[in-house]
Amino acid sequence: MSELKSQTIKGVFWSFLEKFGSQFILLISQVILARLLEPEDFGLIGMLAIFIGVSQAFIDSGFDNALIQKKDVNQTDYSTVFYFNIAIGFVLYFLLFAAAPYIADFFHQPLLIDLTRVVCLVLAVNSFGLIHLVKFKIEMNFKSIAQVVVIANFLSAFVGIGMALLNLGVWALAGQIIGIYFFRTVLFWIKSSWRPSFIFSIQSFKQLFRFGSKLLLSGIISQTFENIYLMVIGRMFSASALGFYTQAKKLQQVPVTTLAQVVGNVTFPAFSKIQDDNEKLKQGFRKLIKLLVFINFPLMLGLAVVAKPLLVLVLGAKWLPAVPYFQLLCIAGMIYTLHASNLNILKVKGRSDLFLYLEIVKKSIVILAIIIGLNWGIMGLVIGQICTSFISFFINAFFTGKLIAYTIPNQLKDVSQTFLITLLMVAFMMTGWLIDNEILSLSYQILIGIGSYLLLAIATKQEALTDGLLILKEVIPLRRWKNIKY
Repeated sequence: MSELKSQTIKGVFWSFLEKFGSQFILLISQVILARLLEPEDFGLIGMLAIFIGVSQAFIDSGFDNALIQKKDVNQTDYSTVFYFNIAIGFVLYFLLFAAAPYIADFFHQPLLIDLTRVVCLVLAVNSFGLIHLVKFKIEMNFKSIAQVVVIANFLSAFVGIGMALLNLGVWALAGQIIGIYFFRTVLFWIKSSWRPSFIFSIQSFKQLFRFGSKLLLSGIISQTFENIYLMVIGRMFSASALGFYTQAKKLQQVPVTTLAQVVGNVTFPAFSKIQDDNEKLKQGFRKLIKLLVFINFPLMLGLAVVAKPLLVLVLGAKWLPAVPYFQLLCIAGMIYTLHASNLNILKVKGRSDLFLYLEIVKKSIVILAIIIGLNWGIMGLVIGQICTSFISFFINAFFTGKLIAYTIPNQLKDVSQTFLITLLMVAFMMTGWLIDNEILSLSYQILIGIGSYLLLAIATKQEALTDGLLILKEVIPLRRWKNIKY
């Protein structure tokens, strides 16, 4: 096995542990907080998501991808971006500090004045640790990233839960958010030996910005529309309605973003190393797509089937209105990793111009979906997300076909068998709806779902199952693997 392939597989393993571990901790803390707090508290935090998300995109400015994509990155480049990140972080914080009264007035929530000024501190704090994270990614040292992120999330969970037990309400969620970025930044500085030099190069800045500027605009657009539903729901409906939606979205995003970010974080630097060899890039990407859908299709549709007993048992009966949102968002999430991975190929090939152009096109479609969907309330908005998710896949995959000759028909053919066995798995799981007891129903559906899917995968000789076993063999070199034939 080549060194790059081995590094990539181990990177996927450690990146998965990082995302899964951190998301698991956040999920447990969210479950506890959901029982201690009210939906309105989560809605208030959701109203700030768009401002924090867009500001983070400004701080990053596409420079992390520019540094990773650049072949001869040096200390001057790192230091230049480091100081730029900090400057932007503080400027944006003070702008949001001043804008807090207007934000509160927009949502008709006076508490947002103080909440904005406290929560947005994460912008300044996070800017100090971004370069350390980028260096670990370039070195493909995902083990260190995993250790930092998991520990930071664990400590911040204690902060949030502790504040909730003291009856501090929405401030418990604010404390947890700030804690995540504070602990993460401190731990990155402890874990990494890199320190900035006292240098800022205009030449380096211009060179990196040439690539990163288009990703900056793409990031701003992406973050705006990633959170625009929160802003629309928060403005048009109640804080509690937004709380139900945000909780459904968070639960759906745990598996979706974990998988997408793991794949993106590891394959971008790995694929960037072979960006000039289209055949190798195509073969690597093809295996990636098959593995992604093998995991994501059954996970998303399986969660949609068990949504009601799962949310009631985990969060409590007061969160029952979030169930239909969660089910529909899972259908949208089924295709998310596919279109996100196709978009990643544009960055690998250095086509940040095309990346930006596609973001503008797709977000124009999102605006149309919101305008139409609002006629049917929040459910209409969520159904619109399903439509835009599928459209995004076809748009992104079209240009992947142009760049590396892996066309839409090729991709659909590669994922079709997995989709069919996933539908059969869902049919088996739906028999659990006949069971009245929620605990028994949930247990039965999970067991029958996993069992039927694995049996169907073995019977149809899924290539992704073989690749998954090979990955496990690489990262967990046990003797017993020698007896397994692929």
